[in-house]
Amino acid sequence: MKNKNIEHLLKNNKFCALAIDQGTSLKNLIKNKKKNFLTEDYFNFKKYIISNLSDYVSSILFDYDTYINDTIYKNLETQKIIAYEDDAYNIENLEKITKLPTKNFDHLLNNFGALKFFMYYNPDSNRFINEKKKLLIIKVSEICKNYNLPFLFEPLLYFDDSLGYNIEEFYKRKPQHVSYFYKEFSKLKYSIDIIKIEFPFNEFEVKGFDNDDSYNRYSFKDCEKLLKDTFMDFSTPFVFLSAGMNFNNFYKSLSLAKSSGINFLGFLCGRAIWYDAIDIFANSDQEMFINWIKNEGKNRITKLISVI
Repeated sequence: MKNKNIEHLLKNNKFCALAIDQGTSLKNLIKNKKKNFLTEDYFNFKKYIISNLSDYVSSILFDYDTYINDTIYKNLETQKIIAYEDDAYNIENLEKITKLPTKNFDHLLNNFGALKFFMYYNPDSNRFINEKKKLLIIKVSEICKNYNLPFLFEPLLYFDDSLGYNIEEFYKRKPQHVSYFYKEFSKLKYSIDIIKIEFPFNEFEVKGFDNDDSYNRYSFKDCEKLLKDTFMDFSTPFVFLSAGMNFNNFYKSLSLAKSSGINFLGFLCGRAIWYDAIDIFANSDQEMFINWIKNEGKNRITKLISVI
């Protein structure tokens, strides 16, 4: 781990960040729900979320297109993190290698307090492919060094259907895969300051979570043990991502992380906070949408912060 100051990204010594860097995926969600959709709607949804919730988080994760869409973001007092990648939909499907930004905005990197880069990764995948991914991660770390920016790295586990095992086996292997992520990307050669990482279990597998009880693979005690086994050997600061969980399940997951005794830095959360507001934005008036953000959106952030 680089000896770099990340205190400016924290609030009361905790990382409690809002992710609003989703691109094509969020645009399509709004487009599918809102009649007479305009691109402006996509940017306005983000703008209302950011402007009404920025005071309650330690930092906000932006994509480049959103950042340059409105001048208000430049002077935002809350720390800003830039997603340093092309749209997640614009990715090579076979190897799943993240593309670097097609738009050159390196001259704006000094406007941000950190840089985030994600990579789809499956430790069981072809070694040659994974080595290419590791080299790209190191390349991004060099960019961070050049601009004196903390490096926030997000390995995203994916199902590689070329491996020959089924999806059920993939689910079973998640704890060992997440453990690999933490151990591998804590190595000094990557110069990663914060790892943005998944929980070592899926929300549909946990008894007591909001799910249909079809799996019930893990009890709360099982989850606490998985968390200890994965993260107790603390070396690099790490934060949890919501990975599409609903809010209640993400809150319960953070609660389990806290009760397990592991030393996690906090969370970086997007959809679990604002996903439920998309329907309101698309089908109700602006006042109702803003009221939801100011009340339910704020309450969700406050509740997540209270548990870490």
